[in-house]
Amino acid sequence: MKYGSEALDTVEHLGLVLNDQSKALSLLEHFGLVANLTRASVLDLLGFVSPAQAAQLVCALRLAAVALREERSRLLIDTPLAVADLCAEMRFLSHESLRVVLLNTKQQLIKIVSVSRGTLNETLAHPREVLKPVIAFSAYALILVHNHPSGVIPHPVLCRMVTGFAREASPFEHGMRHKTRRLTVVIVGF
Repeated sequence: MKYGSEALDTVEHLGLVLNDQSKALSLLEHFGLVANLTRASVLDLLGFVSPAQAAQLVCALRLAAVALREERSRLLIDTPLAVADLCAEMRFLSHESLRVVLLNTKQQLIKIVSVSRGTLNETLAHPREVLKPVIAFSAYALILVHNHPSGVIPHPVLCRMVTGFAREASPFEHGMRHKTRRLTVVIVGF
């Protein structure tokens, strides 16, 4: 630690979290990458570390994802790539998820709301669940973000159906006075 955490490699960082370098090395040899390790549950880790260490590691990895998201919240969210970067941790989920990214008038993040948690290859959400946070947080713009952990990219017609569904659910279509200006759909993690 004489030279700071920047001087440590991945195994050394993981070893500090676990307080055991050999277990850190075993985990990385088994999972390959930290990205794969982020998908692991406490139960998945129990063959390598104690229950307390497994819980501690899962918490540390989740906290790192939160810190990354908070840092990115100050960025201008004006392109699909910016949205994909903002929700990059969705690539590591083992289930499909639908999130709503809420933006202010300056296209800065207000909040990311998880609307639906699905299975490996599908997730369902009612339009009211998508619109509820938009209205509650007075968002100027919303972006729907969805992942595909199965690696199967849906047919383009299905993606258009999702976009059409989302536009039909828009407050504009139902005469609401809420002034949401933009809707975008971004699919990450395939």
